[in-house]
Amino acid sequence: MRFRLAFLAAVLFAPFPALAQTPGLERVLSATTLFLSDGGGYDLALLVDNLDDGADLYVYLGLERNALVAGAKPSLVKKNAAWAGSMAGTRPSLAVNDKGSLLVKSENDSIGRDRWSQTLTVVRRNGALVVAGLTYTARDTLDPNAGGSCDLNFLSGKGTRNGKKLEIKAQTIPLADWSDEKLPKECKF
Repeated sequence: MRFRLAFLAAVLFAPFPALAQTPGLERVLSATTLFLSDGGGYDLALLVDNLDDGADLYVYLGLERNALVAGAKPSLVKKNAAWAGSMAGTRPSLAVNDKGSLLVKSENDSIGRDRWSQTLTVVRRNGALVVAGLTYTARDTLDPNAGGSCDLNFLSGKGTRNGKKLEIKAQTIPLADWSDEKLPKECKF
């Protein structure tokens, strides 16, 4: 755990020429290390403010300690991976769940009456980064009967909507193809 924290601190705070040359990395909103690769090394995910109400996701796979200094390129750059506002309650973040999957979180919990939160669960399958799941909640601050929640596992085809079990078509959704405009009907409230 200490090495993981030291690695993350070194990535974020050391003057890496490779990071300085990659557009937008000076606007890191969130970062985490994790283990998505089979070949060893650390994997690094960065969420970067794109200055256009969004955040871009940079994923580096199989990094050794000095890989970024040597000019490692991201394995994936997903533009607009998360919505990003400029105030508390609207900032996206990254996390790792207890199974080692990457969580890409975004929310609006401070602006207007329509509040929502979204978490994408990202895993690596057959060498590709895929959206394995989606957890989404919505509420209306003026109408307590509006809104709802869904939790979908795209790989298994199982999920819930407002606490009731449901089945969806099992599918593999490449992270590169994910778009918030394609929010499943089970998660529209």
